[in-house]
Amino acid sequence: MGKILGVSVISSKGTVTIPKKVREILKLSRGDLVVFKLSDDGNIIIKKGDDVE
Repeated sequence: MGKILGVSVISSKGTVTIPKKVREILKLSRGDLVVFKLSDDGNIIIKKGDDVE
């Protein structure tokens, strides 16, 4: 299993804050698209929108 990069809490509106380290690694900025993908082994993959296959 990989390294934990941060932890977030889901707000009452269903939003989460992406940890700073994750934003830096993915080079995310305000307004960027974030994609959530389910892998074949059941894990969730988070990618920057322009990295989508």
